[in-house]
Amino acid sequence: MTVDGVGQDYLTRQVGALLEAIREEGPVGEGRRSFRLAGHLAAEGGFHLGDILAATAQLLAVHAWNNGYLAAAELLTRRMRDFGAESAELVQHLVRLETGCEQGWLLREDREALIDYARRARRPDIEQRAQAIEPLLPGVTGPERPDRMASES
Repeated sequence: MTVDGVGQDYLTRQVGALLEAIREEGPVGEGRRSFRLAGHLAAEGGFHLGDILAATAQLLAVHAWNNGYLAAAELLTRRMRDFGAESAELVQHLVRLETGCEQGWLLREDREALIDYARRARRPDIEQRAQAIEPLLPGVTGPERPDRMASES
């Protein structure tokens, strides 16, 4: 195993520890342990501190929302924005990207916004993944492409 492999394994464990802390702190927790672990992960993994803290706040907010704690979710969402507008925007686009990849499609306007963001941020990795997602046209109820629909009728 190479030194890079060892470092990557360590970062993977740190990410796992962060996710576990988010689950353990519960949906109404302040996220103290989670934010502390996120700070360490940023320092050790070379991540932008605002980005990892914003992502942590987003995960905590989703956890709170999913458990019915709407006020806590709102508070954590506001806190996410405190870590910087660029970091909050990145997190929102990454959530959109992961959702689109998972379901195989995105609304056309969301897909285009994601591609525009990737170009502005000079993130060809995000642009490439976004372009691989099928655009869903308004009024279409599934991930079918218009050319497939036309050929089937």
